Amino acid sequence: MRVPYTYKMMPNKTIYVKDSDLPLFEQAQELLGESVSSLFAEFLKERVGKIAPEERMAELLNQISRRRAALKKEHNLPQFIDGVYAEAEAYAKRALKSLRANEVHKAKALYYAANAYHAWAERDAKDVRELVAKITQMLGA
Repeated sequence: MRVPYTYKMMPNKTIYVKDSDLPLFEQAQELLGESVSSLFAEFLKERVGKIAPEERMAELLNQISRRRAALKKEHNLPQFIDGVYAEAEAYAKRALKSLRANEVHKAKALYYAANAYHAWAERDAKDVRELVAKITQMLGA
């Protein structure tokens, strides 16, 4: 029986390196014999693995709070976007509280919800900015 081969596209991310750091990257690849991409991914896995769940949740909460405060200064964004950020912030607070109460499964679900709402708010803010730019361009033309 013949199994069909499927092609998988690898997502690309570009990392910009200062000219002064290029020799280090080249030396790392030469000495370690692996691609810089795999070395970088290995480093990130190790680094992220050392971050405690409580730190991760607290950082998400801080990130949401900072973005929400910054976006309140943008007067051309509709109110519903702040509402989505408020939901993200509420879920993040509940996740952190649940984790501190040792309710790990509940904390994970709430953390996932906080991330989902945060991504939704970020996407909405980006879409509104693009729409405002297009409208401004059309009115100016």
